Order: sequence, then C-alpha cells, then structure tokens
Amino acid sequence: MIMLSYWEKSSFIHHDLIVVGGGIVGLSTALHYQLAHPKKKVAVIERGLFPSGASSKNAGFVCFGSISELAENARTDSQDELLSLVEKRYKGGLELRQLLGDQRIDYRPVGGYELDFQGDLHERMFAFNDWLKPLFKHPVFFDARDKIPAFGFDQTKVKGLVKNQFEGSIDTGKMMDAFARKVREAGVQFYTQTEVLHYVEQTNGVEVAVSTAEGSLQLFTGQLALCTNAFTKALLPEADLEPGRGMVIVTKPLTWTPPQGTFHYHSGYNYFRNAGNRILLGGARHLDLKGETTTKEGINSRLESQLKEDLKRFIAPKRALEIDYAWSGIMAFGEGKSPLLLHPSARVHAAVRLGGMGVALGTGLGKELAQQLGATTS
Repeated sequence: MIMLSYWEKSSFIHHDLIVVGGGIVGLSTALHYQLAHPKKKVAVIERGLFPSGASSKNAGFVCFGSISELAENARTDSQDELLSLVEKRYKGGLELRQLLGDQRIDYRPVGGYELDFQGDLHERMFAFNDWLKPLFKHPVFFDARDKIPAFGFDQTKVKGLVKNQFEGSIDTGKMMDAFARKVREAGVQFYTQTEVLHYVEQTNGVEVAVSTAEGSLQLFTGQLALCTNAFTKALLPEADLEPGRGMVIVTKPLTWTPPQGTFHYHSGYNYFRNAGNRILLGGARHLDLKGETTTKEGINSRLESQLKEDLKRFIAPKRALEIDYAWSGIMAFGEGKSPLLLHPSARVHAAVRLGGMGVALGTGLGKELAQQLGATTS
C-alpha cells in the first residue's frame, strides 16, 4: 500500500467520476462529463503508458464500412439497424474531427477504396447507393476501375475498384495526443500505468482498488465508467463481448510514392494505406479467428506471412520494399455490430464493444455515456 500524505489524500483519492480506460471512448466520456459539470472531479485511469487496446494502434481510417463489409454486417443486423449504425459511424467521425480539429489530427479526405477480386463489385454499388441515399443525399460509391493501373495493383488479380467519397484518414498518434491534451486542459486528472484490480460498491460510492509501480492504492468515486472495450470482462464478467486481436505491418520508407487513400479488401478484414511514404497494411484476422480471440498482444506468423504475400502479389508487385516492423492492438466484438452501453448498477456503467470501429464510434459513444451519467448525477 502506498504511503500518502494528508495533501495527497485530500486531492487525489476522492472523485465524482472515475473513467477506466484512456482510449477514445474513455477520453470522450471524461471530457464531455467534465465540460458539462466543471465543478465535478473527474479522473481517467489507464493501465498502459499509452492506451492499451487499439486506440493508439489502429490504422487511422475514418470510415463506416465498405460494400462487402456492410453486406457481411447485414447477416447479423437488420437493414434499419445497420443504417442507423452507418449513421453513427459517419457522424461519429465528423464529431471527432470537429472536436479536435482536422489539422491537429492530420485528417485527409483521400477517399476510401475497396479492391474487387471477382470483378462484380461495381454492379452491387448501385443498390448500396440507393440504400444509403436517405442518409448521405448523394451517391457514396463510385466505379474507380480506371485508377487500378495508376495505383500499381496487379490487374490480373485486382479486377475492380470501388471508391467511397466520404472516407478519409487521420494520424492516430496525433489524434490521441490531441485528445489527451484536451482532456487535461478541461481539468481531468490522468493516471497512466495504473491498473484497476477490482471495485466494490458501497452505500455512498464505489471503492476502486488500483495497482501502480509504487504499490497498491484505494480510490473512491461517486460513479465508475468502464471504457475498457476488449478488457472489460476482467471487471464486468457478464459483458457480451469477445476480444479480437488485429495485426499491422509497415514498410520501411519507400523510394516511390504509394497510392493515396484508405484501401479495404476481404470484407474489410484487410486494409492498407500510405503513412509517411510507407505502406501500412493490416488485418487478415479472419484467417485465424480462434487464435486471434485473445487479449494478449503478439504477432501471428501465419497472418504476417499472408500480409507480406499480399503486398508482393497484388498491392505493390515488382516494387522494391522492405518490412520495417509489426504490432498488434486488441479490439472487441459481439454477435451484433452495435456498441454496448451498460448500466449494471446505479453507480457502475460501461461503454464498450466497438467492433473494430473505434475511430468512428468512440467519440459519440463516450459523449452518450457522459450525458447519461450527467442525468444520473444531476
């Protein structure tokens, strides 16, 4: 147990709201609650030096789903549910940009592209444009087969290309840095490298046991918000979600200019983009779903080999490139694609299960939880 002074006990132990998880959802929850209740005392607890899930490890796509990905989503969600989810994803991306500013997060409206290996995707886009028209008022998808030669893809394998004009990219690191700065500027206390071990509800609040490099500590809060996504079951075992690890590899800086855009294939499981004149390529989780259902960071050699093969086979054939390094991030999934807002008790709440769409959904989900917490405490 950490030895505390009178001053430390007075200033750092008791809070009105503790948010567990310093990713997009947690930061959004803390920020919006603090702005709405400036006299309340809010803290964010993050177990890592940086966010430990996927918020600082994702590819930086501001997207809402490619044609084949939306078609796969439709297997578990009704058309009305899916349209509502697309709206949340799209407007959530806009909300993130408005909150932090395009320049600070290096937002670029490069457009998104889906690679088609069968040659029939451009025929399916008309039905999707009609379905999405009530939301976007304009066609979303366009036939972009004429760009295949300029992008340098192998034309014998990539037989079609469909563009989404409403998609863009961000710098994930700059985004998380800007978000954390904004949260601190609002007056939220921020504890990193601090892990929540367990919590106990009491009559007048929640006792939260944490572990730090200096030792253990008991914090107290009026409300507890779990924004822990894939790691939620450690604190809330009944949460309906499963972890899903995603891997990313990045090339060394290239001597040639890679295609500009955010690119998807295999129903959104695989993706790549230009980042700092490198190619950043990730995904392939569908090739080993059982093995990737884990909260442990690591590199799956089978998936890494497949990503490298895709680079050489059809993304950048006959181009000189070398892989620099790889990493992984942990997401959370469930039967449905919609995120979860849970209230297991009057004082304990959770905003989790982003389904690999944290950049698009995280800001809005955190804001929604903050509003619900405000209604509870007002």
